[in-house]
Amino acid sequence: MKKSVKQPLITQTEINKMDNFNRDIKKNGYRPWVTVRGSHTHGQGHIIHSFKTNRNHHLLSRGERLPFFMFEQDSTVIDILEQYPLPIFETMKIAEELNVVHPGAYKQRKKYNNQIPAKVMTTDFVIVKRLLSGKVVLSPYSFKYSGALDITKHDIRKYQRTKQKLKIEELYWASLGLQIVFLTECDFDKTVIYNLEFFRECFDYPEYLDVGEQFKNIVLGRLQKRFLSEPKDTLRQHIDAVADDLNTSNFQVLYLFQEAVYHNDLKLDLSERIELYRPLALLNKGTSHVA
Repeated sequence: MKKSVKQPLITQTEINKMDNFNRDIKKNGYRPWVTVRGSHTHGQGHIIHSFKTNRNHHLLSRGERLPFFMFEQDSTVIDILEQYPLPIFETMKIAEELNVVHPGAYKQRKKYNNQIPAKVMTTDFVIVKRLLSGKVVLSPYSFKYSGALDITKHDIRKYQRTKQKLKIEELYWASLGLQIVFLTECDFDKTVIYNLEFFRECFDYPEYLDVGEQFKNIVLGRLQKRFLSEPKDTLRQHIDAVADDLNTSNFQVLYLFQEAVYHNDLKLDLSERIELYRPLALLNKGTSHVA
C-alpha cells in the first residue's frame, strides 16, 4: 500500500484571509485573490482596465492576455473573474484523495514550527456567461504555456508537479458539475489578439462614441464604400478622407470604426494584421454590414 503523503497545514491565518476576502467581495464586488503586485511574476504581469466590467484585471503573465481579450470581446460574457480562489478545505480533501501534496507556502514554514502552511489555490479565469436562453453560467479556464506541459522541456518532477496541481483544480470544478478548460498560447491566433487590442482602444475615449445611430451609420457607410472602391489606400487615408467629407474629427471616425469592428457591426478579416498605415484587409464584398 502506497504511503500517504504529508499534507501542509491549513492555518487559521489562511482561513481568516479567505473569510475576509469573501466578506469584501460581497460588499465591494469582485477582486482577484492574487494581484500582480502580490505575485512573483518578474515583470510578466499586466493590469488591464476593462470597459466591459469597469474593473482593473490582474493578469499574471503575458500569455493570460490572450484569453482575456477573447473573453472580453465575446458578447455572451458578462464578467471575467481572474485569479479566482478555490475553497481550501475542498482542494485539500481532493489532494488527500489523490495522495498528492496540496500547494503550500514553503518560505513561511519557519512561522509555523517548520510546518509548511497550505495556501489557497486559484483558477486563472472563471467566466460568467449569459446564454441566449437568459441563463447565467460559469465556465472555468486555466492557462499554462505549452512548454510547462511538455515533459521534454522540464525536469520530470516539475512536470509531474504541474500535472498534479492541474488535476486538483480539474476535480474541484468537476465536483460542481463543471468542466475546466485548459488553454495554452497555441489555442490563440496572435494576429487576432493584436487586432482586438487595437480595436478596443476606442473604449478609452467614450466621448467620441457618444453619437446618434444615424451619424454612426453615415460614418460607417462612407468608410465601407471607400474600403471597396479604394483598396490600395491605407486605413489612415480612409479615416482622414471620411473625416474631411463629414467635417468631423479623424479621431471620431477612427474610434467609431474601431467600435463597429469590435462589435462585428463591420466585418474585417481579423486574421490579417490591421495597421493605420497599411491597406485594409478586405471586407466581405457580398455583404453590407452597415444600415
